[in-house]
Amino acid sequence: MRFGMVALEFLPAVNRIVEGGIPDFARFNLPEIVRDDLQIKHIEVIEITMDTEKLVPGSITAERITELAELKDELGHSYTVHLPLWSIEPSSFNDFIRKASVESIVSSIRLAEELEPEAYVLHTTGSLAAEFSRLKLRESLSLLLAGYIGSFAETSLGEIISKSEIDPRKLAVENIEFPFEVTRDAVDKYDTGICFDTGHVLSKQSGEETLSEFYKQHRDRIIEIHLHDGSYPEGGRAFRTEHTALGQGEMPIREFLLELHNDNYSGPLVFELAPDEVKESLSVIKREAPEVL
Repeated sequence: MRFGMVALEFLPAVNRIVEGGIPDFARFNLPEIVRDDLQIKHIEVIEITMDTEKLVPGSITAERITELAELKDELGHSYTVHLPLWSIEPSSFNDFIRKASVESIVSSIRLAEELEPEAYVLHTTGSLAAEFSRLKLRESLSLLLAGYIGSFAETSLGEIISKSEIDPRKLAVENIEFPFEVTRDAVDKYDTGICFDTGHVLSKQSGEETLSEFYKQHRDRIIEIHLHDGSYPEGGRAFRTEHTALGQGEMPIREFLLELHNDNYSGPLVFELAPDEVKESLSVIKREAPEVL
């Protein structure tokens, strides 16, 4: 099995840029960060977060992408790309916002092409859709509202594929805080892949399935897995956790990883964690399911 990690999570990025309360973007060098991450044993896939292009000026340019591609030739790893998700809403009923979101995503696809990513992870809905999905409505009305929001997301997905001319199977539509049964309709319509986020399932953001149930139901489309722990305690949504190191939540680690291993899952498993948490998680895997390393 092939493990990977996000090149840099948000807080580590801030800590790298800000020193003594003063930001210095020159301290942020993405190829150096990738090289450092690949020193972690068992890491052979790096996910590039394309929001970084806007968050850290000059961090992801055409020249930087070429450097990252050359680094791949040197070190032999592969890339996945997480398309923009911060401040955009592909499922917005405001067409100005929706179309701008599509353009942002298409721009990132074109910028990252030289990396030849295994997958482009995509959120087809954003924070507005998540906010609506939290409303306490009767089930029939909740599904009606989700379907309405999902129709805008579906339109955006079609436009992203058309405008970027990407192979739809390279798009990994992620299960996020929105009913995935609605999102799956768009996946099937446009023949895309799926990014299976374990923490989002464990914290019941996209439905009520267990990890095994979600995997079995969607295995035909899963091309990437976001690997992190999570929980949904008795207190409910207000107390749920996600993006924690393996062993810190409710993941049945050995059972789940062996299911993937025995099923010959060949896509990347990308830790959405800080480097120290990645190392901690790999130590847990070595203890609980050494066969998969």
